[in-house]
Amino acid sequence: MLQASRDASRLATRELNLTPHALPYLAAARTQGADAAAFLQAQLSADIAVLEDGGATFACFCSPRGQVYGLLLVCREAGGFILVGAAELLPSILERLRRFVLRAHVQVEPATGLAVCGVPAARAATAGAFHTVPGLSYRIAVTGDCAPDGSSGWKARELQHGVAWLGVQTSECFIPQMLGFDQIGAVSFSKGCYPGQEIVARARYLGTVKRRPLHLLVDAAPEIPPGAALRVQAGDAWLDGTAIDGAPLGTGRQSMVFVVAATPSGTVKSMEYEGRSYRCATM
Repeated sequence: MLQASRDASRLATRELNLTPHALPYLAAARTQGADAAAFLQAQLSADIAVLEDGGATFACFCSPRGQVYGLLLVCREAGGFILVGAAELLPSILERLRRFVLRAHVQVEPATGLAVCGVPAARAATAGAFHTVPGLSYRIAVTGDCAPDGSSGWKARELQHGVAWLGVQTSECFIPQMLGFDQIGAVSFSKGCYPGQEIVARARYLGTVKRRPLHLLVDAAPEIPPGAALRVQAGDAWLDGTAIDGAPLGTGRQSMVFVVAATPSGTVKSMEYEGRSYRCATM
């Protein structure tokens, strides 16, 4: 009993001392100006207009064909918005957004000197965090104000909650539903128009989404780059798929998200990549 009490005490102490972890694979930008809210509402798939100061939502920036250029975390702050995206993709997303500014009173610029941090659950209520789906909170901080480690563990948590950041190799390849982004609040089917809205809505209401995300635990797999082609065995069938995002678990295993050609109808048994098979299981 005494030992259990000590263990609980140590755990509580660790929770209280947890520091938000820097996420170097993410970057931030700022969107400001009198028309910032209306501008983002017209360009992104989520309902930005309902956000209050301190609120946040995931959103997709799509092509006119409904394919996702990139996933964004949109955080509303006094005077504007912070946009968070994959570091390798955010500069091109900002460049595309600027093409639509025209005469709107809005500025879209990188937020130099700021870092994106993942906030542990025990600190989320007091760390000035932006909350998204349950279990995921983010903080925008001055560079160097977050612990530099823990990003792989945070990415594994993101994947578990359906958040897979696109990169250069997977940008503009899939509509939001193929990536499961409609399940994390990144798509509103009741707001007004945005680029690709008709195609995204048609896929929802006509049931024409033929590819779906699949989250797997893969044994002893090598690091599989985003965009890599592979096959997944489900029951007796093999499904073609594309790697989207992944995170090592420190046990020789990988937490990975793929887009596959159909929803598996049987138990997922293995994955085949570059001629080799790896055991895997659905997460």
